Amino acid sequence: MNRPPSRLRRRHIVLLGLASLATLVGAKGCDPNYIGVQDYGSVIGNVVDQAGKPIANAFVRITGTTTTSSTDARGGFLIQHVAVGQQTLTAYAGGFNGQATLDVIVVKDKTVSAGNLSLLSTTAPQHLLQQTPAPLPVPSATGT
Repeated sequence: MNRPPSRLRRRHIVLLGLASLATLVGAKGCDPNYIGVQDYGSVIGNVVDQAGKPIANAFVRITGTTTTSSTDARGGFLIQHVAVGQQTLTAYAGGFNGQATLDVIVVKDKTVSAGNLSLLSTTAPQHLLQQTPAPLPVPSATGT
């Protein structure tokens, strides 16, 4: 005959279940992004240089995700299906120094504007470029 589990055994089973749940949730807590119950919105914006000119073919990434978009000929981008809440955008492009980052608040079923993300060009006027000096003459072993 099967006996019901003892009170102590039931307590161990409950504690084991809670420990398993805590392991699954981990440091993310009840973050909806982590557990798969999420609402989404979209983000639009532009990537420009320091003069405000659009940068085509720049990349914009939602930090911490694999979601990336590239800019069009006018420097504009649209990223859809972005988890609601605070998100950090990172923009980068070839020929430009570093990256630009910007925090945005994504709203459920809305498209929010990130405005402009500005990148600094690596190009500079010719007179500002560092020039390599001519090599120094090597003294001869004969002293002449």
